Amino acid sequence: MLHELSLYSGYGGFNLGLKLTDLNIRTVGYIEIEPYCQEIIKSRIQDGVLDDAPIYDNIYAFNGREYRGLVDVITGGFPCPPFSIAGKRLGKADDRNLWPETLRVIREVGPSFVILENVRGLADGTNPYSAEVLGQLSQAGYDLRWSLRSAEDAGAPHLRWRWWCIGSKAPTL
Repeated sequence: MLHELSLYSGYGGFNLGLKLTDLNIRTVGYIEIEPYCQEIIKSRIQDGVLDDAPIYDNIYAFNGREYRGLVDVITGGFPCPPFSIAGKRLGKADDRNLWPETLRVIREVGPSFVILENVRGLADGTNPYSAEVLGQLSQAGYDLRWSLRSAEDAGAPHLRWRWWCIGSKAPTL
């Protein structure tokens, strides 16, 4: 069985998606700041749709070292407003950029796998922020695959492009 730590859990969509795969995976913690989303997660735990696990409300206060050795995969869609074409596209200069906290948790926990999602804007432009994200994950010891995929790729009637990244811990020699 794989153990997952869910960052920026929202309503649990990432977790529900993983449950629909053939992976034998159990969520061991959720990090979600929005009270409404926390209530949805609690309801889905109560009705058995999501795994019973603690819900943390503050990524800044989360101590990933407590989960080191207990988590196989970290999933998350770190907040997209700093990179969205619908916003000001301030990237790393935006105080809502939580990539540094995401990376901190990944480094503290040290999972074998990471699965990340964000808006297409993360990879667009002459100096895409995705290059920094991928570089830092690589420096943290992950082999990476990333791509842009649209909702249409999954059968939806619209495009809604998303950036996806899957990383696995590089073997040590």
